[in-house]
Amino acid sequence: MRRSVNELRPDALERLSLDAAIRKMITDMSQASDVKIYFSTEEKHLKFDEDEENAIYRVIQESITNAVRHGKAGKIWITLRRQYNEITLSIRDDGIGAKEIKSGFGTKHIRERIEMLHGTVEFDGSDGFTVTAQIPIRWGENYD
Repeated sequence: MRRSVNELRPDALERLSLDAAIRKMITDMSQASDVKIYFSTEEKHLKFDEDEENAIYRVIQESITNAVRHGKAGKIWITLRRQYNEITLSIRDDGIGAKEIKSGFGTKHIRERIEMLHGTVEFDGSDGFTVTAQIPIRWGENYD
């Protein structure tokens, strides 16, 4: 049941662009948790296929939730960069980190979403916690 619910397209993505949906999520989560969240990207138009947008949005959402809930983070930095036909998504926090990274629901779900797009993801708990995903993007000919 939980998996089915999480597979649904986020309501924010139904109404907003990916960039606007991410920024709205960040604003909402910052206000609810008193955590400062910073988002940076040099991409002017974050427009991808629906499955790519869903994965990016959900990975950010899950990473923020983990940072607040488990990492006791005060600050979170999210960076999305394009390099050739690949997106690098990095979510880093200043929380307590993790010497041993356990494969719980959150990290497992992040890995599954990225792997469904033929990407890779790494977790590093040595200095706060960092999620780094490399996602090949199917840039269309009419990309704007």
